[in-house]
Amino acid sequence: MYGAHVGYLLLYVNKTSFSNDGMTEPPETPDDLYLQRVTQAVAEFAKGIKSASFYPAGHPVLLQAVTRIIQLFEAVPLPEQGLSIDVMKNALLYRDVPLPTGGNKAIMDLNRELYLRRAARIIFLPNLHPDEVVSCLKVIALDPEEIQDGGGLERILLREKVTRIWANRVDYDQLTQLLKEEELEEVRPEELIDDPLAALDDSLQADAPPEEVVTIETLLARIAKETDPSSYRGHIVEFSRFLLAERAERKIEFSMQAMAIFVRHIQAPPRGSDEIAGLARLGIKEVATEELVAHYIGLLKKRGARGREEVDVVLVALEERSVGPLLQALAEEEDLLVRKAIVEIVTRIGRIAVPTILENLADSRWYMVRNMVTVLGSLGMPDLAPHVASTLSHHDLRVKKEAIKALSRIPHPSAVTALCELCFFPEETVALTATAALASKKETEAVVALYRRAAAKLILYPDYRLAHEAIDSLRAIGTDEAVTALEEILALRAPWRTEKFRAMKFHALRSISKIRGGRSEEVLERARCSTDRSLRVEAERILGRRAP
Repeated sequence: MYGAHVGYLLLYVNKTSFSNDGMTEPPETPDDLYLQRVTQAVAEFAKGIKSASFYPAGHPVLLQAVTRIIQLFEAVPLPEQGLSIDVMKNALLYRDVPLPTGGNKAIMDLNRELYLRRAARIIFLPNLHPDEVVSCLKVIALDPEEIQDGGGLERILLREKVTRIWANRVDYDQLTQLLKEEELEEVRPEELIDDPLAALDDSLQADAPPEEVVTIETLLARIAKETDPSSYRGHIVEFSRFLLAERAERKIEFSMQAMAIFVRHIQAPPRGSDEIAGLARLGIKEVATEELVAHYIGLLKKRGARGREEVDVVLVALEERSVGPLLQALAEEEDLLVRKAIVEIVTRIGRIAVPTILENLADSRWYMVRNMVTVLGSLGMPDLAPHVASTLSHHDLRVKKEAIKALSRIPHPSAVTALCELCFFPEETVALTATAALASKKETEAVVALYRRAAAKLILYPDYRLAHEAIDSLRAIGTDEAVTALEEILALRAPWRTEKFRAMKFHALRSISKIRGGRSEEVLERARCSTDRSLRVEAERILGRRAP
């Protein structure tokens, strides 16, 4: 370890303070770019606390998080004497300048955790080691009282042999001692073989056939053939580790091969094992990266409605990892088929997608809000009705119309109330959309509103376009109450029985005839005896067609 430390320091020899890869000292007053890098690295370190406390050592998710932390600190880069972050009650400071949180909850949580654990500062030395980063994160996650009982962060980090991250101050004497101990462990001489049986054992092992060399390709083959859940889990973990070491372009290639296997095992698990199907879903999440998600969304856009099955299964299994990119793609996509495909995928993801969707409802772009409303309507969850109803006041009529359609698919009393009110909206296309949307509601409130809509007059006569739409919706509802409302429409009066007025009544009578049940038969019989001759003739004609 000491050799690695020296080697790292040699990278900084003869570098200037203007060299991004080799600056030996940070600027006296941190500029915006340098402070931004420090903030980004500290924020990633803060996020790692949750991963370290949740995942076991060696877990792929934890390995990815730690790798990201080290990469960001190396990009700062870390000065030789270490990067010191001071801990105040309400802020983390770098060279007396507060780290900008911008609402970053992770940094604020780290600030609180370090302050509660009585750390005045935290210092990051160059050449961070993954194991030490994990140990430090786990120590910070300990209960404050447990830390105080153990002598404070300084002592616990020393006991854990964390040499590259220090609390309060760098103890160079202890650092030197720890480095020497690790160096001695690395060069420990091999033990002499005194036992003849052990020697014999070694000779037998030498004669044994060599073990299979494990590569990422062999791991893919093992995953594809595995039928034991515990072994399947182990193969996924090992594959994730191998994948981290691959080049970016190779990562995509191997990840897609793994995804194809996981999709196959989700759809047809080996030996019908539900546990392996669940592990395959987990495998998709473990292997996924931002680049891979973007790649699959690109495939979705390219293929449209063709060959989507594997892409759909992967994006659905990724859940929260794919929701954000999918919604962004939905906002930018012009192809209607692709937009429908994205809505279907997000709908299949379900409840997990809701928080991200609701965040986008406040977007300034009308089409973004419209698309979010479309997805909420497709989800059809009753508790989403108030959120959809809130968009009815949007300044763009296209959003309002989409909200009406969405409310028609959500079973909730507030949805019915909102649609009933919008039946009488001054703008006719909005009123038509709301009237048509009520066809999916069977509540009494909806039936009454539709009758009122059909009967409402513009000076002397009803608004025929809206009246016909209301009659169609009543027929779609098809309850006895709807039949009663249609019969009331037959009884409407007007100063003069114009052709349009008679056409509206004929429409109501035919709608009654298409609703099955004794109630509609009774109304038709009464219409045959109506004082209105045109209604009598139409009722006779309808009943005559029904006669055997």
